[in-house]
Amino acid sequence: MPSYPQRVSLPALCLLVAIVQSCGPALSEPNHQSISGHWTSTDAVGPVSNIALVITQSADGTIEGSWSAKFFPPTAKCPTGLNANATGPVNGTNTVLDVHLALLGVGDFRGQLIGQTTLKGGIDSCGIFYSVSFSLIGPAPTG
Repeated sequence: MPSYPQRVSLPALCLLVAIVQSCGPALSEPNHQSISGHWTSTDAVGPVSNIALVITQSADGTIEGSWSAKFFPPTAKCPTGLNANATGPVNGTNTVLDVHLALLGVGDFRGQLIGQTTLKGGIDSCGIFYSVSFSLIGPAPTG
C-alpha cells in the first residue's frame, strides 16, 4: 500500500510554532553569564602570541576592554602596525549564541564560553583562521 504525506491542520501547525518559539531566548539575546575578567591564551595567531584580554561585560551583553600580546618577528607583514609588546582595544558582544570579540590590530574572535573559565573558538586574522582558547585567570583589574 503506498504511503501518502499526512496533512497538518492549521491549529496543529500554530500550536507547533508556539511551542518552538517558547523554548528559549532569542539567540541574539545577551548571555547573562558574564565573561568579565582577565583571560589569557598560549595559542599563536600568526606572529601574535601570549594574548591577554582584560574585558568587562555590560548587562546588555556588550564587551569593552583591552588586549596585550607579544609580536615576533618584527618584520612580519601581517597584521601591520604592531610592535614587540603590542596592545589595543577590545569590543564585542556575548550573546546566547556566541561570543564575538574584535581585537583591533589582530583580528576577530568568534567562539563560545565553555563552562565558566574557557572561551573556545577562533580568530580570523589576515585572512587566516586560527583556533584559539582563552582561560580565565582572574577578575578584571579595577581602577
